[in-house]
This record gives sequence, C-alpha cells and structure tokens, in this order.
Amino acid sequence: MEKKSKHKKLKCKIEIVAKSPYAGSGPRGVDVYATHLFNSLSSSYSRDKTILSRDKPSNKPVDIIHYTFFDPFFLTLWKHKPKAKYIVTVHDLIPLKFPKFFPVGIRGKLRWLLQKRALLGASAVITDSVCSKNDIASLTGIDRSVIFVVPLAAGHTTVSKQLVKQVIFEYNLPERYILYVGDINWNKNIPGLIQAFAKLKSDNTHLILVGKAFESSRNTPEYLAIKQAVDASGKSALIHMLGFVPSHHLPSIYKAATLYVQPSWYEGFGFPVLEAMEQGTPVASANTGSLPEVGGEYAHYFDPSNHVEMTKLIQSLLDNQDKRTKFVETGKQWASSFSWDQVIEATHAVYEQVLH
Repeated sequence: MEKKSKHKKLKCKIEIVAKSPYAGSGPRGVDVYATHLFNSLSSSYSRDKTILSRDKPSNKPVDIIHYTFFDPFFLTLWKHKPKAKYIVTVHDLIPLKFPKFFPVGIRGKLRWLLQKRALLGASAVITDSVCSKNDIASLTGIDRSVIFVVPLAAGHTTVSKQLVKQVIFEYNLPERYILYVGDINWNKNIPGLIQAFAKLKSDNTHLILVGKAFESSRNTPEYLAIKQAVDASGKSALIHMLGFVPSHHLPSIYKAATLYVQPSWYEGFGFPVLEAMEQGTPVASANTGSLPEVGGEYAHYFDPSNHVEMTKLIQSLLDNQDKRTKFVETGKQWASSFSWDQVIEATHAVYEQVLH
C-alpha cells in the first residue's frame, strides 16, 4: 500500500547513491541501508521515480540525490559536484570527535576541509541519533534545523528453535556465552570488555566476538591490542573470535547468547543493541554516546571507563536470572518500535521538505 503524504501531488525523481561493498564484506552496513531505502521507496512511493547508483551519481536528471554514506577523510562527496539538490546521510563523526585515536595526517585534514565544504552545500543531512546530530552541528557548523534524526531499525527476524540448534552446532557455541558483535575500532573498547571478562568469577561462561575485522584486520594496532588483552586475561581458552558471520546466522547467535555486551566508548547509534533485544537477549551497555537512546530503559548500563563497574554489572547479570531477564519482553517491544516503515516514511518526509 502506498504511503500517504501531506504533499499528495509530490512527484519527484530520486537517486539513491550507495557505496559499493568491500570485497567479501557481505550484505552489511551502509550497503544494506541504501539498498533497503531504494527497495522500500520504490514500492511505497510508486508515484516517484527512484533509481540506485553506486559510489557516484549517474548524471541522469533527478530532483534529489541522496548520498547514503559519508567519509570525512575521503573525497566521497566533494568530487561529484551534484547537479540537483542533495541530501547526505552522516551516520557519525566519531573520528573527528576523538582525533587522538583516529590520526589522519595532513592529507586527511585537507580532505576533511573539502568534504566539510561539500557537506555544507547539502539541502539536508540525515543522521541516526540525537547524539550524532549534536556532533554534526558542533563539528561542521551546519544549522541544526537542516539535520534530521532518522533512527535505524533492526531486521525483525524470527528464528526457529531448530535453526538455533543448527547454528549452535555449526559454530560449536558453548552453553553459556557473552556476545559482542561489531568492528574493532578504538571506540568499540574491546580490550576493556576482555579485561572485564577476565575478572568474572565464572569459568563456564565464554566470550564470543563476532565481526569481519577479527579475521581481516590482524595486522592493525587495534587487533594487536585485543590480542594482547586476550593473552593477558588468563582465560584465552574461553574467548573465541568467530570473524564474519552470514546475516542469516547472526540472529540465532544473538538468541543463544546468555548476555549481549556493548562496551563502546562512543557510538553514533549502536545497531547490535537493537538486534540483541529483538531476539530476547539481555543487554548490558555502556552509558555513552547514542547508546542510551538506542537501549532506552531496557538495557543495563555501565560506565565503560570503569572496568570494575563493568565487571560487577556483568557478573550480577550472569548470577541473577531474574535481573538478567527483567527487560526481555519489554526490550523486544522496544526493538520492534524501531521499524523500517518509520525509516522510509521519515526519510521521504525529508525529501518533501527539501522540495517545498
């Protein structure tokens, strides 16, 4: 059914510019976001003409170009010189907020100046959270009135008990495990999670780390810091790096987990928190950045700079089933309130505002 719009006569040509996925990266991240936008806009707003391009605009005549990715240190926007009004999705500017931990050199700084100039020319900016909106406004000088918060959504995937059993068998998952899913960048604070895990009293609870970077980035300083933390933990036999997991297996890995932990120093959104809640997995999360927005009142929070506090919270959740499952049902409901229908409707509303 076509979405109803207060601008009933609006007919526009929209070009979604998606970033080509890295070889072997699988269907994740900004590529999923862009593809889902294109498919949903095409079906929900059939009076519009929507096209999908990769990496740069096609130069076809359109009313709006929507860049679904932005990198402050690569000329992803500056070099394209759009011929139509353009909108840019900026998921976060964490490398700019914490430059000490994301050194880019002189060339990177010059590219940022060019990228920022191009970003200032956008008719609107879309971002995932109020936290990111505040960062974008303060770091770029863009007027807050043209920065629109459109929260992301989980996939709302239902998994059967049989599939969970199959996935547990295929990955040889332990009976009890703490789960982390994501990248290994500094802001993810994986060494901190490992240090907290090392202090847990239980010797029958494992730590499962899922993410492509655990396999593909083994020569990076971030991975070496993680490896050092594992070696120093005294529990290396209980820590497992699964690397990349196909999207159709990931919900089962969430569902089988005893606890999901998001230890990040900072996030622009924190998608795995929603994915875990959706599967009924209890969540312990850092109380920083956008994470309280995403987890709401349905996650258990800790200060990521306080390893003792992180350990105590995780230990208490492992020891107390009632506390661990307190928010399971309400967390599912909360996660379901982040819907792709809302993402599409709110995104199209930005298009409408730009064109009127």
